[in-house]
Amino acid sequence: MSDRATMQFSESLALKAVSLLLALILWITILGFKREEIRKNVKLEPLLPPGMVIINKIPSAIQFTLSGPRVVLKNIEKKLPPIRPDLRRTRETTISFSISEDLLGDLGNGVRVTSFYPPKILIRLEEVVERYIPVKATWKGNPGEGYEIGPIKVTPSKVAVSGPKGLLQLVDAVGTEPIDIEGLKGTKEFEIPVEVDNTQGFDLSREKVVKVKLTTRKVSQ
Repeated sequence: MSDRATMQFSESLALKAVSLLLALILWITILGFKREEIRKNVKLEPLLPPGMVIINKIPSAIQFTLSGPRVVLKNIEKKLPPIRPDLRRTRETTISFSISEDLLGDLGNGVRVTSFYPPKILIRLEEVVERYIPVKATWKGNPGEGYEIGPIKVTPSKVAVSGPKGLLQLVDAVGTEPIDIEGLKGTKEFEIPVEVDNTQGFDLSREKVVKVKLTTRKVSQ
């Protein structure tokens, strides 16, 4: 092959490589700007007035469906902030909060919200109060053969519990973690954590552990 032919072949090969590269760049660009839809769960974190708590179930996140260029959606998905409705100055105890695309702020060119769920949130607030409530020891297992549970002393006998006012008024007593009394004979003292229902907004304000003095006695024949 002559030098001229070799040069023409090299030039042709180079042009094909450049054409292929340009086609690849064009394909990637078109692919990147192809419209897609994504679903994104955005956290819901209401800002509450001091001393108030939410007493009804609300979703932990709002689901938004976004439509737009793939490359833009990928960037948006990483930076969507939580939705934080500011209720700190409200005096209402029942608040209806509407969801809208405006809550997401500026989404960028070509991106829009096509749907969201739920469309409305109902929030019920209640004052958090504190009460001293009696503690009742709970246990598991059975005492030693020929024995039965006798006197039980809990110290302190009451603990401070905080929670929603209406619900806390219905609580007569709180329990402890179950004490294992399997095979127990005589008297034994335990230090045992107190249990409250955190799902209802209850919390232990001070003492979290009590002493339980549990006595067994022989069964009368």
